[in-house]
Order: sequence, then structure tokens, then C-alpha cells
Amino acid sequence: MQQLKFRKGGRKYNNQEKFNLLLLGADVSYTSVLKQVLESRLPVIVTIAYTLEQAKKLLQQDSKEFFIGITSIDIASFLDLSAFKNVDLLGEFNLPVIVVVDQYEDDIRDQLIKRHVIDYVVKGNKFDSTYICDLIARVIKNCDIKVLVVDDSKVSRFVLARELALQKFEVVHSSNGGDALKTLHEQPDIKLVLVDSKMPGMDGYAFVEEARHNYSKDKLIIIGVSGSSDPRIAVKFLKAGANDFIAKPFNYEMLLCRISRNLDMLDAIELARSLSNIDYLSGLYNRRYFFEQGSKLLASLESNSPLTVMMMDIDNFKKINDGHGHDVGDLVIKNFANLLKNQFPDDIVARIGGEEFAVISQSPQYLKSLNRVDAFRKKVENEQVHLDGLILQYTCCIGVCNVVGVDLDEMVIQADKNLYIAKGAGKNQVRG
Repeated sequence: MQQLKFRKGGRKYNNQEKFNLLLLGADVSYTSVLKQVLESRLPVIVTIAYTLEQAKKLLQQDSKEFFIGITSIDIASFLDLSAFKNVDLLGEFNLPVIVVVDQYEDDIRDQLIKRHVIDYVVKGNKFDSTYICDLIARVIKNCDIKVLVVDDSKVSRFVLARELALQKFEVVHSSNGGDALKTLHEQPDIKLVLVDSKMPGMDGYAFVEEARHNYSKDKLIIIGVSGSSDPRIAVKFLKAGANDFIAKPFNYEMLLCRISRNLDMLDAIELARSLSNIDYLSGLYNRRYFFEQGSKLLASLESNSPLTVMMMDIDNFKKINDGHGHDVGDLVIKNFANLLKNQFPDDIVARIGGEEFAVISQSPQYLKSLNRVDAFRKKVENEQVHLDGLILQYTCCIGVCNVVGVDLDEMVIQADKNLYIAKGAGKNQVRG
């Protein structure tokens, strides 16, 4: 099981790290409250600069340290453009900006869109801090999303790439549908495609139809794009399998809303899928996922390919629950699960139920020796669980089957038999 990671400035950040935000504003009360809200809801550290000089000094020291800037504009000085001095300063250091405005005006909006601004929010709206939090959360997620722009026009590709880069997406390009299909195959981590309708060779509709043979709507978002005024084009894209359609010329806000809406839907689907596959207590895969994916893995094995099934059980777990309470038992389950994830990071690791766990591995090493399995048993034996002054140690038994069976059930039954042999031999044992 992998941690969610984010990409920033060419390298990835895991979900234990925090993003630095620069909050530039003279309103002490508002900036203090906003800092509290952001740091309580997001993995961020907010640095406040109350003056332009303070912000400039911080950015000169290390502008790459900051992920996003947040600032306000002075409506009173709007006519001479000095209102945008805060925005322009952050833009000079290539820092994407979220702007807080006192009121909505079309002229202000147009000036902001021209600058290095991700989005803006009206101050005083009871949902303004929530909107800012949601926006930053979306941009953080975008760091781990690769977008494919498909258009035969270099200018169109450049404009789209510039807007997408502002939202922290990683952007790749293709000039026609055929090349785009090849790119999808070579880069399976692409999650979003923006494709034009008219291109030489394979057009946008044909690309969508071909792509849908291998990439479902809940795995890959495809948004059709066209500069034609023909209303049938949107219908053609949607019937071909596109998730959405946007007509040229579109403004930045429309593009942002369409993309964000579709990505939020994809996030919701992935969360639902994850919840259906993950055991809530241990964070490991659940029984259903283990047997479903394990059976697929076994069915896809080539002749003479290795496959090992391990069944594991925490020794005397009932005594732990009876003697120390279920909270301590839950802590032991979580501890054991973390040890499993660290020991078998490339394998399918699941909690089957209660104190029972299972691992499926394609590693050939278990055909030669069970030393690594026994090393894990020893690691568990030496582990200490701490809770409110209590230090608890526990052990486990492991049964192994590395003879590929007719189906997964056969291998699980054999591993289970070896597990009970280990228990009968005095527990804290490995048998295969």
C-alpha cells in the first residue's frame, strides 16, 4: 500500500510533509484567523507578511520555499493599478496567487486573470475561508496529476499548458489522436486529457472512442474541446465517451471549473473504491479485495512463475483483549499491520478478519528459503507497543504455501494448515 504523494517543483512529497504558504495582508485580524483555519484543515504552514517589504524579503531569501501565495487588493487604488502591487510582487517570483477581494467587479476580475492568479474569493462571504481551503486542497492534489493536451495547434497547446501549469498540473503534449493513444500507453499515470475535435489523421472523436476501449470514465477523464459553433460537436464528443466538453474560446475560470468538477468526481469515485477495498482498522486491504485480486493474479500467472501465500495470526490475541481491553487490541492490530506494510511493500497484504492476516507475493525468494518470513516473525517478537505507560509485546504464527495451486482457495487452505501446525508447535513459529 503506497502513501499518497504530491509533486512540487519536479520532486514528490508524501502526505506526511507540509506545504508552505505565504499570506500577505495588512489586516491582522483577518490574516490571523485565516492562518488558523488553513493550518487546522490542510497540511500547510502559513507565514504571514504584513507589508510588501516583508514579503519581498522572504521571497528573496528563498522563493521556491513557498507553494502558493495569498493576498488581498486595495479596491480604492484600483484605477491606477497600484491595487495589484501585492499580486505583481508574488508573480515576479513565479508564485501562484489566490486573491481576496472586498467585492466582485468585472474589471477587477479581468485584471486578476491576466496575472499569475489561480483564483479569487470575495472577503466577508461566510464561505470564503472554506473556498480557499478547498481550492488549496485541489491544487495540492493537482501536483500528482498528469494532464495530456491533444491539439494540432502549437498555440492552443501552449495556452492550455500555461493555464494548467498555474494549477500545478504536470502537462504533456500530443499533436494528434494517434500520438495521444501512444502517449497514454507509455504514460499510464495520465488522469486527464483535453482533446481538440479537428486534427489530421485521427480526430478527437476517434481518439475518444479508441481510448475508451482501455480507459473507463472512472479511471481517465477526457474533455473534448472545439472552436466550432456547431452545437452537435458537444453531443458527438459525449456520445463517443468523453466526460465533458468545453467550447473555444473559453476563459480561464470556465476551464478551471470544468476541470476541478471532473477531478472532484474522480476523487469521489476513487475514495469509494478505496473504502470498499480497505479494512477500516488496519488500513490494509480487506478480505474481499484479497481474494478478488489474488484470484486474478493467480489466473494471469505464466507457467512456472512463483507465487506464495502466507497466512498469519497474532498469538493469544483473545488474552490481549480480555486482559487489556479492546482499545489495546486495536492498537496491536494497527501495529502488526504497519509492520506488514513495511516488510512486504510490493505484495498484496490484507486483514482477513479479527487477528488473521494474509500476504500474496510473486517474489521467487520464498521458493528457496523462508528466512525473510522468519525475520519478520522475529521483528514482531521484539516489537513493543506503548500505551499510557503500558509496554506490551506479542508474537505471531505464519503458515506458508509456495506451491501454486489450481486456485487461490487451495493455496490459502494449505497455508492455513501450515499456520495451525505452527500454532500446535508452541506458537511464535513459521511453517511452510
